[in-house]
Amino acid sequence: MEALQPIFLWGLLGLSIPVLIHLWNGRRGKVLDWAAMNWLSTEESQSSRSIKLEQLLLLLVRTLLFLVLVLLAVGFWFDYLGKNEGKPVVHLVIPNPSVEAEFRFELEQALTKGEQVYWLTENLPVYEAGVLPDGKAEPTLIQHALDQLPKRLDSLHIYASGLSGEFGNELHYVPEIPVLHSQTLDNRRNSSARIALDSGRFLGVNESGLLQLISDPAEIPVKNPVYSGSVKFRILSENQETQAQFLAALEAIEEVYGLSFSKVEDGELVVLMDQIPESFAKDKLYLISKSVREIFPGNVNVLAHRAGMNWDEVIEKGLLPSLILEPLVDFLGIHPKEARLSNSQLAQRFIKISESKTAILPNSNSILLILFLVLFGLERYLAYRNNL
Repeated sequence: MEALQPIFLWGLLGLSIPVLIHLWNGRRGKVLDWAAMNWLSTEESQSSRSIKLEQLLLLLVRTLLFLVLVLLAVGFWFDYLGKNEGKPVVHLVIPNPSVEAEFRFELEQALTKGEQVYWLTENLPVYEAGVLPDGKAEPTLIQHALDQLPKRLDSLHIYASGLSGEFGNELHYVPEIPVLHSQTLDNRRNSSARIALDSGRFLGVNESGLLQLISDPAEIPVKNPVYSGSVKFRILSENQETQAQFLAALEAIEEVYGLSFSKVEDGELVVLMDQIPESFAKDKLYLISKSVREIFPGNVNVLAHRAGMNWDEVIEKGLLPSLILEPLVDFLGIHPKEARLSNSQLAQRFIKISESKTAILPNSNSILLILFLVLFGLERYLAYRNNL
């Protein structure tokens, strides 16, 4: 049992009102002798016991009537009544062929039990074995999909590959903390693409899936690099401090990885900015410092969102170079091997929404309303009999 508006329990103090009224009406008056009094019998001059009982019953009914009004204002949720509503069990599947293939048996079993199974992407399309939904599974769309879930669930199951970038870097809010099912098979392959640097070296991915400099091409043959030369960039910001922060981050990348940059006014490949432009070109990479809650194309990155923190924290912790480098090498054609996360690490990405108690309708209202009407009718009947 749960009180949805416990503040109204103070109204119980008002139960003393019917009692005080009863005591006031039943107080003894001053006895005055008068001539005709002597001619009345003792039984006629005394209050009837039945009248006293009816008055006590009227007091009890009025007290109960006030109590029911208070309980209606408080609003109670009884768990045993809520069970009849049948809170659903929901299964969400990341639109990944290997994930769907590995957990197909479990998903079909869930459908057999009458549980709900959806693809975890925009609009939550209904799951169909072997048929992936249209479009890519973007991390930015996950919260929009989660917002469409029922507010009260029996349990929530999420089936994913367990890769670090699958849910993005933001926290996700859910009605229930999910039971996570991570893929056990690892079908990832290291990218063989290389970027040719001005120094004659190459930037690529090693056997561990990490980005590294390749000094001797003989060790790892390089046929056709996906990009060569310096990266042309342009900074669109009137804030001098932001410009300096971008430039310092690019210098750090050049120092560590040897990837050079050239500042230009036209023909840029990378645009660093602190405002949202009216349109985006598909052949450019946009890196935005301003924190905004919008859905952008794949070549637009809000850097603070990637880190799951505000811009000042990104700068303070020195994360800007890595936040620029990751989308940059991906845009140029090198796809480093993503790290796998454990279920406990993935679970930290989800936060249970605190239920808005005013949004939950008390399931005891219908019972209390019927009780109120019965008591009200009884109170009117007894009051009529007692001329009150």
